[in-house]
Amino acid sequence: MTGQEGTEQFRLLVAAVKDYAIFLLDPEGRVRSWNAGAERIKGYRAEEIVGESFTRFYLPQDIETGVPAAALRQAREDGRFVGYGWRLRKDGSRFYAHVTITALRDASGSLWGFAKVTQDITEQQRQQEELAASAARFRTAVEHLLDPLVLLSAVRDADGQVVDFRYEYINPAHVDQAPDIEDGVIGHRLLELHREAGINGLFEAYRKVVETGEPIVWDAFDYQGTVTSLPIQRVLDIRVAKLDDGVLITWRNVSERLRTQRQLVEGRAQAEISQRLQASLLPTVTLDDHTVELLTRYQPGGQRALLGADFYDALQLDDGTIAFMVGDVAGHGPDEAGVAVALRVAWRTMVLTGHGPAELLAGLDQMLLSERRTDELFATVACVWVSPDRRRTTVAVAGHPAPLLIEADRVSVMDVPYGPALGIDSGGAESWPATTLTLERPWLLLCYTDGLIEGRHAPHATERFGTERLVDSVTALAARQTPPTELLDRLLAEVQAANGGQLSDDVAIVCFAVHQSPQP
Repeated sequence: MTGQEGTEQFRLLVAAVKDYAIFLLDPEGRVRSWNAGAERIKGYRAEEIVGESFTRFYLPQDIETGVPAAALRQAREDGRFVGYGWRLRKDGSRFYAHVTITALRDASGSLWGFAKVTQDITEQQRQQEELAASAARFRTAVEHLLDPLVLLSAVRDADGQVVDFRYEYINPAHVDQAPDIEDGVIGHRLLELHREAGINGLFEAYRKVVETGEPIVWDAFDYQGTVTSLPIQRVLDIRVAKLDDGVLITWRNVSERLRTQRQLVEGRAQAEISQRLQASLLPTVTLDDHTVELLTRYQPGGQRALLGADFYDALQLDDGTIAFMVGDVAGHGPDEAGVAVALRVAWRTMVLTGHGPAELLAGLDQMLLSERRTDELFATVACVWVSPDRRRTTVAVAGHPAPLLIEADRVSVMDVPYGPALGIDSGGAESWPATTLTLERPWLLLCYTDGLIEGRHAPHATERFGTERLVDSVTALAARQTPPTELLDRLLAEVQAANGGQLSDDVAIVCFAVHQSPQP
C-alpha cells in the first residue's frame, strides 16, 4: 500500500471528526492529510499546511532541543509515541496538547508514514493547575500545624550535585507517627535511615524540588519502608516545597480513607471520560442499499457507572460488499474503552485496505497487544462480510459468541470455526479461520456481545439466560414475522425483565437483514 493510498483512506475515515486533530505525516514528518478537527484546533486550512513540516506546531525551544524529531524517532522504533506539551496555533497562540503518533507500515513492514492525533486539553490543564494551587495554599496554612512536618537540607558533593539530604527538623506529629531511631533523626541523612527513598522516587523528587523550586503535591503515594526497624506499608499524601537549600515536607497517612476517596475520584473521572469516548465507541452507521437493513443497539449495564468497552462498526465498500463487526474488550473503564476505539479504527483501516478475515484478526490481535496496559486485557470480536449480491456471508470470530442466523422462521446458531480471543496466545493468522455460507433471501444475521446471554433467565434466579433461551426467544419473535426493529426492542426488553429491569453487563448488537425485495 502506498502512502498516497493510506492518506486517502485515513482522510475518508476521520474527515468529519472535529474534537480531535487527526492527520497523516510522511516518513520525514511532512503533513499529508488534514481533517476538520485539525483546522479547528490548529487554525490552518488544508491548503496552507499540507506538505509542510509538522514542526510548525512546536514551540521554538522544543524544536531547538529536538522534541519533534525525538517523537518521530520513538514512534518509528517503538511503533507509538504518546506525550503532552504546549503547541502553537497558526495565530501564534498556545494550547496544551495530548499527542499520539503511530507508525504506519505496509504489509512488508516498510514505514510509509505516521498517524498523528492531537487533542486540545488546555482547559483541563488549567483546571488541574488551579486545583493544585488552591490545595497547596490551603495545606500550607493548616496542614503543617496538624500533620507530620520534616525539614531536610541538601547534602552536595564537590561538584555541587545533591547526593543526599540531612534531617534538620521534625515536628512532634512526625515523632509520634514515624519514630525512626531512639536518639532521634536530627543530623542523620535521609538515605542512611531510609534506603528505600532512593528506590521509590522520593529522593529524586526532593532533589528536583531543590533544583527547580517547583513544589510537589504527591497524593496516594504507596510507601513501603521501616519504622523502628519494622517494615511498614502506608498510603501517604505528600507535600514538598523548597526552603532555602532544602525541602519542607508534610505528609498525611490516608490509608484508611483511600478507598472511599478513590471511589469518588474515579466516579467523577469516569463520568467525564464517558462523555468524550461514547461517541467514538458507538458510531452512526448507514448503508446505501434499500434491499438490506442494518440496525444497532447498545444497552449499558445498570449496576455500574464505569465506561463500557463493547463496540461495533459497519462499512459499505466500493464493490457493494458490506462489512460489519461487534466486539467486547474485557473489563470496564477508560483503558478498556480506549482499546475498543483503537480496535474499531484498526478494523476500519484494514477492511478498507482489503485485508481478509484471518489477516484482519491477526492485525487486530497485534493492535490490542500494543495498546493494552496489562497482559490480562483481552477482547472478543465477530467479523462479517456480506457479498454484493447478498447471497454469501463470510464470518470469522475471535473468542466471540457465534451470530444467530434467521432464515424464514428457522433460527440457528451459525456453525463457525472458533479462533482464540484477541490478546490470548495464538499461532498467527492461521489461528482465525473463516467460514462462508450461501443464503437465500430473505435472511437475518444477529451479532451480539455476551452481556445479552450472561444475565439471569428470571428475576432472583441463578441460572443464566444462555444461548438456548436466546434462540427460543428469537424463534418466537420470528414466527410472528416481527420486523427487525421491533424484534431487537422486544428481545432487549425481555432480557432486561429477566434481570430485574436492568442488564448485568453492557450489550452491543448488530442486526443485518436481507429482505426479499427493496424496502420502501
